[in-house]
Amino acid sequence: MDQTTKDTIYFCLDFVKSNYSAQSQNVQCRNWLKMAMELIIKSDLPTGDFIVANLKDADGYFSGVNSNATSNTLFEKIDMVKTLLAD
Repeated sequence: MDQTTKDTIYFCLDFVKSNYSAQSQNVQCRNWLKMAMELIIKSDLPTGDFIVANLKDADGYFSGVNSNATSNTLFEKIDMVKTLLAD
């Protein structure tokens, strides 16, 4: 994965972490998560499926699909993804 793609994914994830609590930003947070997932899929990373699954769990926080998700769940998923991308 090239550095520009990685930086874009980090931007997406940082936006979500910074704006998750603003109800007015829910749709935008979901859009940035979607963009991050699409970039990871296109990058064809060996751990891509695992990373995307975690981002889908994070998206479940906003969509209500994952009713057990809390802000801590969201942060854990995002931090894990960022750690995996750093390697």
